[in-house]
Amino acid sequence: MCNYHDRSLPGKPLLILLAAWLLCCSPLAAEMFRVHKTVLLQMGADGGTESVSAGINDAVAIAIPEDLTFVQGIEVLFKVPQAVSYWQDAVAWSIYSGLKKKPTERTIDYRGERIAFGTFANSLSLVLKVPISGEHSIKKDAYSYLVETVPDFNNGMLFIRMQLVMKGTSDEIDNALFEVSAKPIYINKGRLDLSVVPPAGMEGKPYTVFIDGEAAEIPDGGLFLTPGQHNVSIVSEHFRNEMRTITVAQAKTMQLSIELRDIAPSVRIAAPVNTALFFDDKPLQNDGNAFSVTPGSHTIRFVIGGYELIKTINAVKGRSYTLSVNVDATVSEEE
Repeated sequence: MCNYHDRSLPGKPLLILLAAWLLCCSPLAAEMFRVHKTVLLQMGADGGTESVSAGINDAVAIAIPEDLTFVQGIEVLFKVPQAVSYWQDAVAWSIYSGLKKKPTERTIDYRGERIAFGTFANSLSLVLKVPISGEHSIKKDAYSYLVETVPDFNNGMLFIRMQLVMKGTSDEIDNALFEVSAKPIYINKGRLDLSVVPPAGMEGKPYTVFIDGEAAEIPDGGLFLTPGQHNVSIVSEHFRNEMRTITVAQAKTMQLSIELRDIAPSVRIAAPVNTALFFDDKPLQNDGNAFSVTPGSHTIRFVIGGYELIKTINAVKGRSYTLSVNVDATVSEEE
């Protein structure tokens, strides 16, 4: 049952409310209505806000971005004119869904279903939180109004209508303008976009990705993670283990590329330019680059002028070895 209490306002008694059922009864089915004009507002996915001005019998059509990857709702802020605040409950807002035509600046006649409504009361601001799907984590609080019914957004817009619902108000309220802005309400998640690049010729070899110690499948669209630091590791019998620590930010995509390395042992030799190198008695180019070897014992021979040095290594899978040769001279002074 609707309960409406009469009240008096300073300087002028409260008169008849137009359509009081609009404010306190259940939403109607599809209805036809006319607005003075339609004001378009573009909401950016990056969180930036723009504002428009709209009168008490106008509609505001908020165009939402196509990319709603991190968006779970829309926060609409109304800065309420002093005159509207003075005439408490004189102006109502309504959200419509299922509009038969896409809102444009030239459209004034509409047909749709009113799914939420209320008044601007006597406050100088109003915040509406509108979810874009039924699966959201938006919480109710004392500073905003959470819309329970999700609009269809079929035309890519959130449609809000303002209208005067009280007789006997002053001329000042007829010319009052709201400042309206909108911004996304983000999910408390970021996204990891992981690219794993195996060595040439080893593209089909299996590996397992672990996120914070748990095996994880990385979908094509990326993996959603809570904001903060995470450990990413790759384990395989065919590649060397890799580990990275990343920081994921809310509503941002973290790009991570990991180049896998063959598990075969690798050797890098650092020697003076005029050094002749022999690996297992075969000549080796002295370019300082690492090269893969088979597991087991190997002999490296260094020849510098008339001097020869031989070293032996026992190569183990997954290990890297560096052999360095330095030529130095010692100066001693005697009396």
